Amino acid sequence: MAWRLLEHTADAGFEAEADTLAEVFLDAAEAFLFLAAGLTPGDFPGSGEKSELFLSSPDGEELAVSWLNELLFLAETRSVFFLPVKVTVSLSPPAIAASGRTVPLNGRVLSVKAATYGGLVLRTSPRPFLRMILDL
Repeated sequence: MAWRLLEHTADAGFEAEADTLAEVFLDAAEAFLFLAAGLTPGDFPGSGEKSELFLSSPDGEELAVSWLNELLFLAETRSVFFLPVKVTVSLSPPAIAASGRTVPLNGRVLSVKAATYGGLVLRTSPRPFLRMILDL
């Protein structure tokens, strides 16, 4: 696990730090799955349909929030979770391209309402880092 949970009085949060921004966004998706449903990608060995996801935004912070809110949107509207395998992140212009698989949530209720800007930190140096608070 390349991310860690943050203590928060009412919501939930995580921090991810990695060698690349792409790895940080992969870790953020894993942390989101854990906080939203108590699951890890290892809970879905080899299952799911191949899928791709593309997002762009005005800046890196919006890209991070949009990334997790898109995962939540897919879960709420299609009852699937997108498990990214490969992610490419650019900050000039801010965009993300991800390939992976979608797996059914099988009726699981997610505890997350949204990714938020409160407490949000995204940096690229000295090592890529993301801090995110999720509204429960």
